[in-house]
Amino acid sequence: MTTQPIKLDVHEQIESAHTLASKFYTDPAILDAEKARIFRRTWQLVGTLNTPCGESGGKSGTERTIADPETFFTVDVVGEPVVVVRDKQSTLRAFSNVCRHRAGPIAQGSGCKNVLRCGYHGWTYTLDGRLIGTPDVEGVEFFDRSTMGMVPLRLETWEQLIFVNFDQNAEPLSAFLGGIPEQARGFRFDGLQPVERRDYIIDCNWKVYVDNYLEGYHIPVAHPGLMREIDYAQYRTDTYRYYSQQFAPIRAMKPGDASERFYPPGGGLQEALYFWIFPNLMLNVYPDNLSTNLIVPLSHDKTLTIFEWFFHDPHSEEVRQRIQRAVAFSDEVQQEDIELCRTVQRGLNSATYDRGRYSVKRENGVHHFHMLLSEFLAKL
Repeated sequence: MTTQPIKLDVHEQIESAHTLASKFYTDPAILDAEKARIFRRTWQLVGTLNTPCGESGGKSGTERTIADPETFFTVDVVGEPVVVVRDKQSTLRAFSNVCRHRAGPIAQGSGCKNVLRCGYHGWTYTLDGRLIGTPDVEGVEFFDRSTMGMVPLRLETWEQLIFVNFDQNAEPLSAFLGGIPEQARGFRFDGLQPVERRDYIIDCNWKVYVDNYLEGYHIPVAHPGLMREIDYAQYRTDTYRYYSQQFAPIRAMKPGDASERFYPPGGGLQEALYFWIFPNLMLNVYPDNLSTNLIVPLSHDKTLTIFEWFFHDPHSEEVRQRIQRAVAFSDEVQQEDIELCRTVQRGLNSATYDRGRYSVKRENGVHHFHMLLSEFLAKL
């Protein structure tokens, strides 16, 4: 990884700016720098405050919810193993999931335990991070268990979402969320339950996917279903310190189009709210549900996007039908975006392309993202 500041050369005024040079999407070395300077210095979504242990927390696997005391789950944060625990007193904590002995996994999957035992040599830790069990270490000089506990990470929550940060000096989560809690006040977060998760692997750089999300410029061309739902003439993006918001008012009904509409105008929240939080989280707030979209780089040209949906009262027949329609609608848009991002990545590798220009009206969110990239990559 380069130890020098990385200059993206993006003009701070969008009217004068050129887009990122193609090498920032195609050079594997850039991703190494991004992991160190961006992903380990920002708040990363890792799970939710939901399901009690008796319902699903006792399963092994990929559950990323936590509620009961003495429960845990594990998660990978852009290559960094993490374990999130709730101790006997219900205190929520996050640690590096790497044993202090020889880097084995302290915990695996998810479940209910009052201590965590490394699966390699059996070193044992309490849920507050203390090392209490070290088999067969007699004779080791100057060994002090009190200095060998699990490495703690910063953890904060908003509503039901759990975030961690590797940087002890980073600004608090509230600085990254900014005005989002106030702007989303029309949505009822209480009682939301996770109903489905879908993972998509896309052959593109992670920034290609984020760029695509941050502009509605392509909606009239690429998303006919979404175009039916929103009032594109009123679509706009507002940028803030560490996030942006895309406003997409629900389009008024026209005679004869009720059967084609997914969100007919009515009571409650009357616009879809699309929030992006630097660097890789999207919050999509619809009139009756919330979805999160987490963008995880797997390599310089391969990206994992994790979609999760949250509804109220998911066991009722009416809501189950809404869930099926919402997931199908989202998947339709996602499949369209996957093809766009795949072909853009191919174009970025072309010898004929290096940089483009921004639409001042439609791509200010993309420019804002690129300015934040420039800010963080310039830091050592």
